[in-house]
Amino acid sequence: MMTAVVRAVPDYEQLPTERVEQDLIRRSEENLRLFVRLLIEEREPGAADLDEMIEAAVRRAREGIPLDAVLAVYHRGAVAAWNFMAAGARTPEQRDALIAAVPQLLGYLGAVVPGVAASYLRERQDLHWEQREVKRALAQALLQGKPAELLAERFGITLGRYHVLALRTAEVPAATDGARPAMRVIHGEIDALSPQALTVLDRSGGWALVPATEPGARLDAAIAGIAAAAGVRVIAGTATATLTSDIPARAEEAGEIARLAIGLGRPTGVYRMADLALQYQFARPGPARAWLLGLLEPLTAHPHLMEALRAYLTHDHNRVAAAESLVVHRNTLNYRLNRIATLTGYDPGRSEHTPLFAAALTAFDLAAADL
Repeated sequence: MMTAVVRAVPDYEQLPTERVEQDLIRRSEENLRLFVRLLIEEREPGAADLDEMIEAAVRRAREGIPLDAVLAVYHRGAVAAWNFMAAGARTPEQRDALIAAVPQLLGYLGAVVPGVAASYLRERQDLHWEQREVKRALAQALLQGKPAELLAERFGITLGRYHVLALRTAEVPAATDGARPAMRVIHGEIDALSPQALTVLDRSGGWALVPATEPGARLDAAIAGIAAAAGVRVIAGTATATLTSDIPARAEEAGEIARLAIGLGRPTGVYRMADLALQYQFARPGPARAWLLGLLEPLTAHPHLMEALRAYLTHDHNRVAAAESLVVHRNTLNYRLNRIATLTGYDPGRSEHTPLFAAALTAFDLAAADL
């Protein structure tokens, strides 16, 4: 029976020989004895009868053997044992007795397989929860700059370079119409991205430390997957930490990038410093930001002038295109641009002044969004 099982179930075929001889064969003997006893007693197994098999299922769960392989063992074993007995049935009476035992065999499997499966799944859930909590504690320590090497070593986790992701969901819908909660979606996508990822998450987002060996395209795909599955706009700011000691600083950087992207209404995606470097700089208080905001201050009471300046810059200094977008004559646009030059002392038509106005509008939008 064990020979048939080991050959038919790849996960068991890979087990060490001593494991098969010392554990699996003994368990199989106990299983057969239990079935024969129940056959004699003409009853199905009760909870107490399944203790040994439940213990074995828990052990298989901890060993990482898949559930389908664990359950296949019972069916393969039953078939092998049945074929052996059928081959030995020489008389009509023996064959009739064997056939009469079929309902008992089916009842036995009907009780054993669900019991083993339930115990296996409970154990895997407990292990999964334990592993997730360990990773959460480790991520918190790294994000806070606390020593984490001993904790990582204790649980066999190798530390290295990380993409530090600040995850933010712009909307958090209720879990209705069968939709999965955003929390479960985020965990699932991050786990699929990298089993070595460390996370501190809640329903509004959180933090993920993803090994830097993962290419950027996979980060983009994971965030898109979260957004699509959860039905929310998902923003991830990211920065790469070369050393674990860099993680707190990179987390602050990634969090600021995410905040900017959310506040500026950017679509779902992963944002890096290269995407928002100008906005990142202008979001910080300082004399340059104050001067840029002061440049536009004379225009804030004239919305039509701000609109003309924005259209002129948006259309790459093309006055015809800018005028058409505003649905005004080109001369009207020229008048407004000249008016801007008069009020501010800087001419948007001059090449050395144009970048100042572009930067000023960026600072103005950030200030308007309270970023």
